[in-house]
Amino acid sequence: MEDTTTFLHNIPEGYIGNTGAQAIKPRLFVCCEHEIMEFVLEGDQLLGRPADGVTPDIPVANRYISRRHGTFHTEGGMITYTVGKTTNGTIFRRRRLSPGETVELWDGDELIIPVADNDNAVDILLVCAILENRIKIWRDMRLAARDALTGLSGRNAFRTWYHQKHRKWKDVAGCLFIMDIDFFKRINDVYGHSAGDHALKFLTEQLLLVTGSDGYVCRWGGDEFVGVIVDTADNVKRALGEMGERVSSTKIDNLFPMTVSAGLVDIGRVQDPEDIDAIVLQADQMLYRAKENGKNRIELG
Repeated sequence: MEDTTTFLHNIPEGYIGNTGAQAIKPRLFVCCEHEIMEFVLEGDQLLGRPADGVTPDIPVANRYISRRHGTFHTEGGMITYTVGKTTNGTIFRRRRLSPGETVELWDGDELIIPVADNDNAVDILLVCAILENRIKIWRDMRLAARDALTGLSGRNAFRTWYHQKHRKWKDVAGCLFIMDIDFFKRINDVYGHSAGDHALKFLTEQLLLVTGSDGYVCRWGGDEFVGVIVDTADNVKRALGEMGERVSSTKIDNLFPMTVSAGLVDIGRVQDPEDIDAIVLQADQMLYRAKENGKNRIELG
């Protein structure tokens, strides 16, 4: 049976369409800053910001989303949205909905979650897609919204994926890492930005191989990558170390080798596995230690 609450990280080609008696399940596309996230709509699903040990069915790790922002109900081809306890509110067809109000959603309907007037952030857009063509259009836009150089998603999508997987971290070993390229500025300065781009793309390929289908990697910013590998801390450190050796033994554009450093945190050993930002901060501190200890190494915290 299809997991109807899992954030679709890598959707197989050809998945859309009716096969036999199985109909397409409606989708919700969440446009948050420069990223688009996709969720399957089925049954009762809470939209909200993960907090206090509670991970909603549709988690959006954004401060403008309330913990219980609203609830989607999908049954018999009908989709409704009921406004929950929210500070920023929800706008539907140019009207701000009242708490507890329920509206029906059809293909192409949009819900807008406004952000603070004095903030540079962009309003959060939620789009209901039922028809095959609209789902395909938004999936194409979701792919286009990824990092143009590496094809990876950004930190918002990573946070969403992490919170959905959070329920399993107590039962499954996993580690979070943050990695960057040593002396990356020097690579750009000496060999040019094109060589720097090739270095980033090569590292992306290597990280995707290491994280596998159960893990996740995103481009956090610049030459920094953040991801999760599902395995024990010893195995993850060994796998990243072997990847680092492959990276250092390869000449980018047949011109220069590069090395990488990483900070690693065992998710099962942190005080609050839900606090993704605190875990990233801890991994960043380990990355700083790796740099201080000579670079081209991995530090486990």
